[in-house]
Amino acid sequence: MTAPDFATTRTPRRSRGRRRGKGLRRGLVAGAAFLLVASLTAAADPEGPDTAPEAPPAPGVTWGSCPSGTPRAERCGTVRAPLDHARPDDPRTVRIGVSRSAATGRASERQGILVFNFGGPGAAAVGSANAFARALPESVRRAYDVIGFDLRGRATSSRLDCLDFATYSRAPKPDTALTTPEGQHAITADARVFAEGCEADSPELLPHLTTRQIAGDLDLVRAAFGEEKLNYLGYSFGSYLGAVYGQLHPDRVRRMLLDSLVDPTEVWYRMGMAQAKAFWLRQHDWADWTAQHDAQYRLGRTRTAVLASWDRARESLAAKPGAGVFGGTEFDQLTIANLYSDRQWPKLSAALSAYAARGDAAALRDLKGPATADDENFESVFQAVTCADAPAPADPAVFAADTVRLKAEYGYLGSTIAAAGACLYLQSNTAPPIALDGAGLPPVMLIQGTRDPATPYIGAARMRAALPSARMLTVEGSGNHGQFVGGGDCVDDAGAAYLVRGTLPAHDWACPALPPPKPDSRTGGPQERRFVGVRTLVG
Repeated sequence: MTAPDFATTRTPRRSRGRRRGKGLRRGLVAGAAFLLVASLTAAADPEGPDTAPEAPPAPGVTWGSCPSGTPRAERCGTVRAPLDHARPDDPRTVRIGVSRSAATGRASERQGILVFNFGGPGAAAVGSANAFARALPESVRRAYDVIGFDLRGRATSSRLDCLDFATYSRAPKPDTALTTPEGQHAITADARVFAEGCEADSPELLPHLTTRQIAGDLDLVRAAFGEEKLNYLGYSFGSYLGAVYGQLHPDRVRRMLLDSLVDPTEVWYRMGMAQAKAFWLRQHDWADWTAQHDAQYRLGRTRTAVLASWDRARESLAAKPGAGVFGGTEFDQLTIANLYSDRQWPKLSAALSAYAARGDAAALRDLKGPATADDENFESVFQAVTCADAPAPADPAVFAADTVRLKAEYGYLGSTIAAAGACLYLQSNTAPPIALDGAGLPPVMLIQGTRDPATPYIGAARMRAALPSARMLTVEGSGNHGQFVGGGDCVDDAGAAYLVRGTLPAHDWACPALPPPKPDSRTGGPQERRFVGVRTLVG
């Protein structure tokens, strides 16, 4: 008899009628999860060549069909992993989705596989490997088969869905800025609904949806492709996953590039405190830029005036949600999502300008885009991983106090990040996070922007301190989350030199930020679908 597949053998889902809030402590960055700084598929032919280049066999992969819309040059399959890597003899397994875009160079140029992770935790990768490969520097795509894999619980892997879509997509969400008992009760009630939905959907999987277990899956992906050592590229949460993998298997790492670095000492609850300040500072950067283009946006000629325009819009939407569904919390989420990359600033400013001028939230709603079933699955995995990875407060009063304090210090974005999430009720694993010391790791490359709001620089410095063999490239003045690929020639050339030739300087070094964007009058179209998650805590 085959072992159960948690994508298909689930506890029946209970009816969940209440709404669920989406406070950003539940979205560490997801993402953007979601997030390479730009839409990397835009520069590539969506179909690609008719056939994939020749690639070595993958003895541990069961090849099958790909998600709809995957380029023909990308092959997709699955790898089986133990439910619990600490108990490999347990017959229960999970399915891990993988895909490969073969190296484009000659056989003599090939250096193995390059596995990537776009962050979250929960950003999907299967179906994106070929598009991402075509966005990489040519020397990298000639050298490596680019490998995507979906985390357990996500997309083509054994899947976790904590809410039915109707419940997930209800709006407006409870206002995360309310500090009254009634307001806090609405937020925590939604957190409970989400947590109970996770427990009903896949109770056996939840305690094993940790970064440690995912690192075990990553090692099986390496072995499934017949490789003795791993080449790895991780963004945001992916930086933490790579560091944990390196701690567990330093002898199996060949090259590792980690970009937009998670603070390994603050996993995950306290990371939100640093993010609240960092997003507040990045909002100021956006306001300064918008004020410089007041002729275009008419939101104010100074930072103070622009922020006041933003506050007025936030208070108006909280009192009267646009179209009855776009309220204060939705506006907070939209703003945070568009602070991940300054390339989004023109659209955010234009949409806010349209609302300020006409009181019509259509441009803001269009920029945010509709909720999707994929968003719900991302959020489910995000919540489950961050709740299982490390203990979080189990007292609603702690989150209520956080809301009061962070709102006072950092405004509405601070209160949104402080809002209670599923971890209030979803403590499925209380083991402490893995301590990192980098022992035995080969040279590792780190990249970090100094103004990154999702993974603040102070945390990146702690990751650097935890990995003595690393060298860190600092992108001075940049607040974009995700630098390698599209962060400028200085960054991309350095990343390619490391991945292809192993080149690193003797000391940490720096690159300049790209210039700020030019103003733009466009208000429509959803925000960039970045490859790393756009929700906060990580990304």
